[in-house]
Amino acid sequence: MKLFISYAHKDESLREKFDNHLSLLKRQGVIEAWHDREIKPGTEWAKEIDSNLDKADLILLLVSSDFLASDYCYEREMKRAIELHDKKVARVIPIVLRSCDWESAPFGKLQGLPIVTGGGIKPVNKWEDEVWTQIVKSIRKVAAEMKQWVEEIRARCCQKILSQYSTIQLLNQTEITVDQLYVDVWLLNRSPRTFLVSEDKMLEKFDLRNDRLGLGDRIKRNEGMAVAHENTRLLILGKPGAGKTTFLKHLAVDCSKGKFQPDLIPVLIELRQIQSEEWNLLDAISEQLALDPQQTQKLLVQGKLLVLMDGLDEVPTSSFRRNVQDQVCDLAQEPKHEGNRFTLTCRTQIIETIPQGFASVEVADFNSEQAKTFVENWVCASGLTESEIAQQWQEFSDAIEANPALKELTVTPVLLSLMCWVFQDSGELPTQTALLYEKGIRLLLEKWNDRKEISRWEVGNEVYRKLELEQKERLLTEIAAWKFENPENFVLFEQKDLAIQIAQILKLSNVQEGEAVLRAIEAQHGLLVERADELWSFSHLTFQEHFTVRWLTQLSSEQLAQRIAHSRWQEVLKQLVKSQPADRLLKLMKQAIDNTLVQDDKIQEFLNWVREKTELIDTSHKPVAIRAFYFDLVCDPNLYRTLYRPRSHTLARLLDLDLDLDFDLNLDLDLARVLDLNLDCDLYRVLARVPNSELALKLQQLKSQLPEGFSTQNCQASMSWWHSNGQAWAEALRQVTIKHRNIGHNWQFTEAQKQALRRYYDANKFLVELLKHEGAGSVSVRQGIEDNLLLPIATLQERFPEMYGRDEIRE
Repeated sequence: MKLFISYAHKDESLREKFDNHLSLLKRQGVIEAWHDREIKPGTEWAKEIDSNLDKADLILLLVSSDFLASDYCYEREMKRAIELHDKKVARVIPIVLRSCDWESAPFGKLQGLPIVTGGGIKPVNKWEDEVWTQIVKSIRKVAAEMKQWVEEIRARCCQKILSQYSTIQLLNQTEITVDQLYVDVWLLNRSPRTFLVSEDKMLEKFDLRNDRLGLGDRIKRNEGMAVAHENTRLLILGKPGAGKTTFLKHLAVDCSKGKFQPDLIPVLIELRQIQSEEWNLLDAISEQLALDPQQTQKLLVQGKLLVLMDGLDEVPTSSFRRNVQDQVCDLAQEPKHEGNRFTLTCRTQIIETIPQGFASVEVADFNSEQAKTFVENWVCASGLTESEIAQQWQEFSDAIEANPALKELTVTPVLLSLMCWVFQDSGELPTQTALLYEKGIRLLLEKWNDRKEISRWEVGNEVYRKLELEQKERLLTEIAAWKFENPENFVLFEQKDLAIQIAQILKLSNVQEGEAVLRAIEAQHGLLVERADELWSFSHLTFQEHFTVRWLTQLSSEQLAQRIAHSRWQEVLKQLVKSQPADRLLKLMKQAIDNTLVQDDKIQEFLNWVREKTELIDTSHKPVAIRAFYFDLVCDPNLYRTLYRPRSHTLARLLDLDLDLDFDLNLDLDLARVLDLNLDCDLYRVLARVPNSELALKLQQLKSQLPEGFSTQNCQASMSWWHSNGQAWAEALRQVTIKHRNIGHNWQFTEAQKQALRRYYDANKFLVELLKHEGAGSVSVRQGIEDNLLLPIATLQERFPEMYGRDEIRE
């Protein structure tokens, strides 16, 4: 207990005697006493006094006529002490040193010391040693009362934590204890220096397309509990389903059981439940503690709280997310709160900046031993014997070892959980990841839990029970995709909006029936859960993403192409391909992009020219790189012109065929040297490099037609000649380049066609960016898409008649 002693310096001798009597309480750790003689030389004394006064649990006013006469003691210290007492942040006790009219002071309403037999206050100087002893015993009693108050709060909060979080529900709705299923998550240390680099260095050092941008190097793999013990300010990052929430619950439960920071009071706040931008972190902590904010502030000053905050990424909007993060930082960085512990979780893709003062760690993937323990614990929850558990694990292990794609999923707890259930239900694992998701979701939809009591929602129960499996899937698919169309808040659903959506999809009579169905969904399989009062979400973002991918693959080519072109949906697609099996979606996106130009014969002729030109080039570079070069050569010549000096000559504008191949595809400049026709400078360079003798002869003839001294340096004479002869000369040159190099066609695209080509190119570029994301599709699908970019529809129909034989295909 922190003790603040306020006194007049003329009473210093009495204060020193009092200090001696407090020695035993100090030695026993009951109190930490402070008075102004503790101020070190050179320190701002007023700030030191204010700081220690605000931190105090018990404030003793050593009252005398000199105390009442002191402006600082009376006006500053005493008034602030009474304010803290009234707010219940601290307790104030007057100790009457010498006789004075203290009862008329603002603190006269408070019980003072020392108390004489029969009541009343007798000044200390009348019976010194006896009264000091009595005062010390009274202080000990107050300290014990305060300790008991803290212990009662801790007991209440621990009981709440244990009742809410000591068990977790598996996907098959079996409930087991956290200790039984949870495998210790290993965390990865971050190097502090990785957060102090410049923006340019960060862009250079990290892959922008990787969801670990700016997280720092993975230096050392440490056991999670050990890292939590070592860091009072901890940010836990991880991909969806990595185990962040379970780890946080494990910390809360272990604290409640006395295994982790046993002296602290655990407070777990689920940030996904935030409903209003008026949300305040101190109020949220107070609500969990069932205290008023002043009492919570007192616990914070005493350093008594373990504040665990889950799901920064699930705060509804990006601006509010920053606000919440700022509140966390402000509370954690307050000097008088240094004794508390703060832990925050967030998805790696969402975090923008690492909060100052927080150690940032990343949840590690399961290793093979942890995956084995996870599966064994899952099977054990079904009541099997040890030999049966061992046999089940061996069969499971054999299945994943035979399929590398499935083995990759075992590193993520939520996906491993899905695999366990599918394996337990069918006795085998599907060979394709997409099929695994499909089977797992169907298990959730098919298995009705009769133990759930939902008597208030009989109508919804009956309506939902009558739905076929495909209808349930369609309902959840529509809900998931509808919410993803709001990128600022794709996680949380307002109950009214969700009930309206359900009523519309199922063609129900009213919104109340929609709400009844919503409650039935929660009761049956929990794919939709109420996070807070009338605030809903999918039980895990992975499931919402799965249904959204399903919805996208059911769109027509035209509808899918519209989403690809929309910046809002591009962000959604980036998120989906990183977290879901996306082979089919990626192939359908490729098909949709190709189909946008299928009806335009001229554009198809142009794409066929691009293909023909590419096939004529003998190079080690990828064909798609050559096709992209020729596409841009015609569609966006300005791109190349900006890389060189401005060209004033009209000929350059007509036949600007100078190639710059440093164009995101890293094509060597040897191709540029072979095809360089920068005729506004000098044809000599071109003639020296053209291997075709007939072309060289034609170019030599054209060159000889130019007047002597023709150049951009002799601008006036050259322009005069060009005005009379240039159009015919340029047309002759164009015909020569068309005949011998198949370059120089005047495609005469309309403005609408130019815009269509630009959209087509941008969509393909976006598709390539998606393919570069780690885990976006299988290697074979990524390679197949890349090999067939920027090709005419006729070529694609020859190569893939099953996909391009009609406008769209759906499996």
